[in-house]
Parts: sequence; structure tokens; C-alpha cells
Amino acid sequence: MSELLTDNQCEKALRGLDGWTYNDVYKNIEKTFKFNNFEAAMTFIQHVASISVEINHCPDISIGKSGTAESIEILVSG
Repeated sequence: MSELLTDNQCEKALRGLDGWTYNDVYKNIEKTFKFNNFEAAMTFIQHVASISVEINHCPDISIGKSGTAESIEILVSG
């Protein structure tokens, strides 16, 4: 099993990556993606799932509506 990166290494690795943040409490990286409809969000999740299987990593994915009916938010972490 690979060694975990330190907090500083994680923060440094994420510099320049739009929207990605490091959660030092849960020791994971996170990004929220927004979509205009549920179908677009599910298509994205299917792509994430395919890649995840290939690299043998299953991220946590949460789906929820934001303040507007048209906006779907997906939080990917892991």
C-alpha cells in the first residue's frame, strides 16, 4: 500500500487545480461539480465510476440539489 502524503504535500499538489481542496480533518481531497440537470450529473458519475474501476479506487460521491431546481451538486472525495 502506498504511503499517505503529508498535509503540506497535498496542499502543494493541489495548487493550480481549479476547485480542488484538501480537507485536513478527513485527510481527503474534494471538489464540487455543478450540473444543470440530473441526467448530466448521472452521465458524469458514470464516467467517474468507469475510471475508478480501472484504477481500483472508489471515491465517495454525494449528489444533492442546491438552492435552485436547475442546479445539481456532486461532491467527489477520496
